[in-house]
Amino acid sequence: MDSLAVALLCYPTIGGSGRVATELAAQLAGRGHNVHLISYERPVGLDPAVDFHRVRVIDYPLLRYPPYDQALATAIVELYKRSGVTLFHAHYALPHALAVILADEMLGGERLRLVTTLHGTDITLVGGDPAYRQPLRFGLERSHLVTAVSHSLAADTREILGVDSEIRVIPNFVRCEVETARRPAWRPESGRAVELVHISTFRPVKRVLDLLVSVSVLARHVPVRLTLVGDGPELPECRRFVADSPIADRVEFAGLVEDPSRYLRSADLYLFSSRTESFGLGVLEAMSVGVPVVGPDVGGVREVVGCPPAGRLVPRSQPTALAEAAYELLTAPEHFEAASRLGLERARNEFSPERVLPQYLSAYREALA
Repeated sequence: MDSLAVALLCYPTIGGSGRVATELAAQLAGRGHNVHLISYERPVGLDPAVDFHRVRVIDYPLLRYPPYDQALATAIVELYKRSGVTLFHAHYALPHALAVILADEMLGGERLRLVTTLHGTDITLVGGDPAYRQPLRFGLERSHLVTAVSHSLAADTREILGVDSEIRVIPNFVRCEVETARRPAWRPESGRAVELVHISTFRPVKRVLDLLVSVSVLARHVPVRLTLVGDGPELPECRRFVADSPIADRVEFAGLVEDPSRYLRSADLYLFSSRTESFGLGVLEAMSVGVPVVGPDVGGVREVVGCPPAGRLVPRSQPTALAEAAYELLTAPEHFEAASRLGLERARNEFSPERVLPQYLSAYREALA
């Protein structure tokens, strides 16, 4: 198969869109493609085989909000002129898709090809704001191909933006270890604490405070340890909540880490409490190491966990129900082990790089054509 030259644009964060773009870049480079990644900061864990291009943004007092879109467009133009790259893959629609469109106009038009992947809050939160709905819709209409990470997100996009053109569903993916050693289901007589993990960007939509309330309820019935991986705007508030709670000595804030899966491999359960979740990359990562998941039945989560689910799903914004579901799963070893097995099988069979990457390569070739 012929090698492609492609540049990915993303936010360099631990959030799903950034992690997916970084891993996609590595997978493509590992298969012999010429891969570039453009962002304002080098993503954590970016493969050395991927050429990184840092966007230079000026700090000028008159510009209260630095014009990142224009600087990003300039970086795209420079890459085209220097390396001849014409195919660009925008992860998270704003500002990446619009920056490619602007760069193409700066080059005279009809030079660049654009694939835009929607990850979730770029539609469900940003897209619902009147200040951004029109430019977002414009960016999708000018893309040569649009993908979404779930059928739920594709439906949300059509409803929120009124887009009637094709939105191709290509799910996120995860690398699975050849052999995953699962610890046995937790039992009260084991004498150890239940290991809980949550990976987050600590944005309001993740509702991590709800999760902390759930863990506080669960801790009344079983010994627990909770590890929170990631960073974000609500992290200080979460720290304050924990400091004043009965679980203060049972919570670890791990911060940003290059490999969140190392915490998952020793976990009993993965908990999440999002108000909406168009896919749930942390959910899939937990499944890939056989860790059952417990969280709200929102957005595209059920598309990931399957039916029967690889864990337990509850109504959103109900911390007590979340705690009860976790307790029920922990104290039913046969259900716990079934959920563990289902998640691992589903991650390997439905969301492996070998299954998902050909779909992106097909999208790239269609956009180039």
